Amino acid sequence: MKNITVFLASSDELKNDRNSFHSLVASLDEIFEPRGYRIRCRRWEDFSAFCTGTRTQDDYNRIVRASDICICMFHRKAGEYTIEEFNQALDEYVKNQSHPKTFVYIRALIEGEMEDEALKRFKEDLFDRVGHYWCNYATDDAMKLHFVMQLERIIPSVSGNASVTEGNHFKIENGVVSLYGHKIAELDNLSFAAENPEYLSLKESIARLNTEIARLRATGVAELQPMIDEKQAELYKKRESLNRLESQLFDLALSINKLIGSGTPVSERKRLAIEMFERGNSKGVVEILNEKDIAADAAQARKEIEQGKLLVDSGRSLIEAGLQKTRSLAEEYVLRAKALMTDYAEPRRFELACHAYEQGIELVRANLSEEELAKSLFEYGCFLQANKRYDLAEVRYRENLDIYQRLAAISPQVYEPDLAMVQNNLGTLYEDTRRYGESEEMFLSVMEIRRRLVAANPQVYEPDLAGIQNNLGILYKDTQRYEDSEKMYLSAMEIYRRLAAVNPQVYEPDLAMAQSNLGTLYKDTRRYEDSEKLCLSAMEIRRRLAAANPQVYEPDLAMTQYNLGCLYSDTQRYEDSEKMYLSAMEIRRRLAVANPQVYEPDLADTQYNLGCLYYNIQRYEESEEMYLSALEVYQRLTAVNPQVYEPYLVRACNNLSFLFLAQGNFEEAERYAREGAKYDSTHHTIYTNLAASLLLQGRYAEAEEIYLRYKEELKEDFLSDFEDFYQRGIIPPEREDDVERIKKLLSK
Repeated sequence: MKNITVFLASSDELKNDRNSFHSLVASLDEIFEPRGYRIRCRRWEDFSAFCTGTRTQDDYNRIVRASDICICMFHRKAGEYTIEEFNQALDEYVKNQSHPKTFVYIRALIEGEMEDEALKRFKEDLFDRVGHYWCNYATDDAMKLHFVMQLERIIPSVSGNASVTEGNHFKIENGVVSLYGHKIAELDNLSFAAENPEYLSLKESIARLNTEIARLRATGVAELQPMIDEKQAELYKKRESLNRLESQLFDLALSINKLIGSGTPVSERKRLAIEMFERGNSKGVVEILNEKDIAADAAQARKEIEQGKLLVDSGRSLIEAGLQKTRSLAEEYVLRAKALMTDYAEPRRFELACHAYEQGIELVRANLSEEELAKSLFEYGCFLQANKRYDLAEVRYRENLDIYQRLAAISPQVYEPDLAMVQNNLGTLYEDTRRYGESEEMFLSVMEIRRRLVAANPQVYEPDLAGIQNNLGILYKDTQRYEDSEKMYLSAMEIYRRLAAVNPQVYEPDLAMAQSNLGTLYKDTRRYEDSEKLCLSAMEIRRRLAAANPQVYEPDLAMTQYNLGCLYSDTQRYEDSEKMYLSAMEIRRRLAVANPQVYEPDLADTQYNLGCLYYNIQRYEESEEMYLSALEVYQRLTAVNPQVYEPYLVRACNNLSFLFLAQGNFEEAERYAREGAKYDSTHHTIYTNLAASLLLQGRYAEAEEIYLRYKEELKEDFLSDFEDFYQRGIIPPEREDDVERIKKLLSK
């Protein structure tokens, strides 16, 4: 267990803030204890007032110097003892370059408040002498988020666990930032979002569209449906944009937070850019971090480095100063790129962001180490991959890979974890682009590295090994190599089971994931008993997790219930199947209300499967209800993303059409067949329903044309449907001759 001590220094005017911060640390201690870290907050109120024979402040100072993190909070005034504690912390860090990591938090003034001269002097000295920029905060959420971001960055250095990747454990959804599923802050309470014009405009547009759609639906006028569909499609696009903007703003906030705590001096330009971001002015960030000024400073830094190389005695410090300046300028290019991505009014924002990334990379390439270049290339590759520019991402990852392979050959213990991380991303990229052979090659290389790392340090690297085995299991399942997939899933599950036995709070979610994946594999390969056993075990875990933390684990619980519904349906256990589908639908319906962009596709899929189930047990009215609900969602999704969702819309129309045929309602069968046919350009099965609905209505000529057109492709389907119609007794007596004529036509 690693202990992390946080010393909190501030004057009495911030008593409420100190209490809030103390409560935050207590919550973080609960979050991180199962992960191997104890976090303790120390402050002057917690110490005894009895006489020790020394100055009380000296006792505080000793605690400060021994702490891992020192937080100094100010508002209107700078108390002499708080400044003394800051200086003690800074002096200790300068001596050992290890701890305490020191941060200054300054609560924003409200109207009518003034900061005293001592605080003004302290801030000036802090910026000019130390090059440190403080964290401005106006709300508790802003203070909490900044500290939690810093803690996520500091934990790897405090613990010695280099495999911990900063920022990976945050999640942002519905405007809420969470860490390991625990709420940290709301974007509406963070000025960089709450004052951002684009963010506010999108939220206003979404609220307006919701109101307009509700008003139109309330009229009950069928003719208004096209207008409702149009507004619904616009609403989806706005929600997509809002989700994307929230993610991009948070990503930029992470980068700025990293910059503040990096130890690199903050330039005046960077300080102004940070202030612009905190005010929600992303355009201002881009304007301040303009490429002309950055390039000019980069040229000056290069000149200083070259001058330093010519000097024998004083050159070393000049070179180091130039390198530090170069690192800072490379950071500015990254900030510029991320700020550009939040400027939705700029049509070339992606192109300009790429240019800024590339300028930063070339600056690093020309002046800094290969290790620093590799990190820059990796970050840019991740950016390109996230934006689905797989071709460009591959080029950067490949260069990144070459560097880490060279470094790992010299120092494998240091660089093999980074090498494996790049190979893992490349493997994922190749899998996403269906280059399965290359994906397997990368994943196998990652597994080989992680097996070596586990042999030396199982506590740190076993979770990573299980993760890559899970990735290989998915790859092999997708390529129908079921035996290989099973082996990988079983290996991953065995690791997670051992880890969960010791630390269930951390590793039970991973165990449930492995069980669910293997259970799905067994279902697909008709090992139903094995599948059920694993899925039930995964559901039991996820049900417990969701009871404690529904926001994080309810989606996984719904997925397991859905999988069990499919399993029970395949094995004709219809009552059990219905229970699972209904449970999954109840969760997904709630999730879709809060975040339709993410969860409506899953909701529609569950409704569709329920429709199939009800059809199979001849509960036609309920089947129709489910199919129509699914169709309504697919119509909205298709309006926004036809390439992905048109097949699902056609499938729903096809089943609705056949449902009405089975009940002898040929007009409705025709209606939904025609609706699906509008979107069906490749998979023509729906024309079997359209032809039959026309034929059984007595519109022989129209039906004959379709039967002839698709005779070669769908002959067996046409004939099979006729046999089904006879068994159901739905062929009107006056149409029996027409059916026989078509059967003869198809048999020629």
